[in-house]
Amino acid sequence: MHPPTHRLHAGSLLACLAVLSGSNGFAASPPITLDGRFDDWGDRAVAASDPAGEGGLDLVELRLADEPDWFQMLLTASGDFDLSDDNDLVLLLDTDLDPGTGLQVEGIGAELRFVFGARSGHYYPEATDDPEAGVELRYGPLGLQGAPTVTSPTFEIAIARDATIEGDPLFLEDRGSLVLTSGTGDRLPDQGSIPYQLDLDPPPPARDVPLARERAGDLRLVSWNVRFDSPWDDDQADRFRRLVRALDPDILNFQEIYDHTPSEARDRFVGWLGEDPADWYAAGNADCITVSRYPILHTEDLDTNLAVLVGTDPLLDRSLLIVNAHPPCCTNDDGRQEEIDQMLALLRRVRAGQHPEIPAEVAVQLTGDMNLVGLAQQLESLVTGDIVDEATWGPDVAPDVDGSALLDTTPLLTERRLGYTYRNDSPFASYWPGRLDVSIVSDSVLELGRQLVLETRFMSARRLGEYGLLAGDSASSDHLPLVTDVRRPTALVGDLDGDGCVGGADLAVVLAYWGLPEPPIGDLTKDGVVGGADLAVVLSAWGGCD
Repeated sequence: MHPPTHRLHAGSLLACLAVLSGSNGFAASPPITLDGRFDDWGDRAVAASDPAGEGGLDLVELRLADEPDWFQMLLTASGDFDLSDDNDLVLLLDTDLDPGTGLQVEGIGAELRFVFGARSGHYYPEATDDPEAGVELRYGPLGLQGAPTVTSPTFEIAIARDATIEGDPLFLEDRGSLVLTSGTGDRLPDQGSIPYQLDLDPPPPARDVPLARERAGDLRLVSWNVRFDSPWDDDQADRFRRLVRALDPDILNFQEIYDHTPSEARDRFVGWLGEDPADWYAAGNADCITVSRYPILHTEDLDTNLAVLVGTDPLLDRSLLIVNAHPPCCTNDDGRQEEIDQMLALLRRVRAGQHPEIPAEVAVQLTGDMNLVGLAQQLESLVTGDIVDEATWGPDVAPDVDGSALLDTTPLLTERRLGYTYRNDSPFASYWPGRLDVSIVSDSVLELGRQLVLETRFMSARRLGEYGLLAGDSASSDHLPLVTDVRRPTALVGDLDGDGCVGGADLAVVLAYWGLPEPPIGDLTKDGVVGGADLAVVLSAWGGCD
């Protein structure tokens, strides 16, 4: 996606700069992105605070925000905990500011009482003092989102503004109040309740990211847990066919293919792409299968996970080592960490030049359904190379080619500021939507292109039609396709259109996306928005060519 080349004279360039320097751009408050990163909360006021030191689950701060679709909270405790498990955090939400309705508790009339550690709660359409009265519910009817999915002292939480319980809207008025409590007796606020008002800020600009590659030569990597061989289910096959055609992948890393061989998976998906399966390659171990249009040069089983060396030299100037992984789920933190340690031990051998088949300078992608619903250590290990069980798997590894950490790409949904990769709308599902799947790459030797999570249930009719998709296609699995496009690093900083020179076309990119959060291209400084700093980069390199 590149605007047309513009020929600019010095006077025109100065005029552009004058306009930009006098522009206030978009609202000062950036939109909240629910991705487990909290920089966008910096200018949101503290709604309640409490000094640390009360023991147990010790609540210390709450900030509030809202959008037309979401009521949002940022909760901070004095220490790490798991929002979705093994805690007694309770949210009491009064959505009509009437103390005579709902559950009579903590001085308010709460329409909702939700216990995060139990992932369930109650809705109270009538006045009661019995917490077990009302309508029992899980997180689904609330549209509840939480990030991160691993342990942390800080969590983003969002509830859908249009949530309904048995036909009744949860939010009855545009203002209300809330209280947070924990089983240790901690309470936020110490006294009274925290008021909120909806629609305080103007709605943020829409997020609408195309599925197409930024550059035609980008290598597209897709990770996809397809839920118990669902592509061979007659009720789901058409959905998978439409999704894979829209994605147009180069390498597919599947999890949960138990009953079909790698060649059967290759034939299924490559056939849907309209290509000859004989021109593609496939390998597998347990339920992990990798299908690639580039040669698979070496494979290695890592417990039930799969390492493949792919011959991507024509595109990346080096081969690519992919670890396609599906460690154990849920409360099995020890088993999950053990398998991650094994992956890192392989990478240490590679980086030390001790692997007979894999070159030390190989690019790396660690990807798959990592089941990240427990300790944050597991994600930290994947990024930094920190091996926990060194007695078994040896010392830590500096995982990237240059000895640095790898990059956790954290892509978002195509048309929402949400970062989940797992969503199961069944009333019996275990976890609310969250980022269980990852793509972690060698950013010292790879440059990122498009990154996205394909979620059709939030896509516009225009985009669905453009790519031949239906709104319900993502329900084919409880995990969404995770897309990472990579390329060899651009040699010339500021060359946004890839023509080898910095000039008018690159300035046109900056102007086209000026002030936009999460721009598809043009954010040279990687601060999340295109602005003056990116313009300065282009101007400093103006006229240069490779």
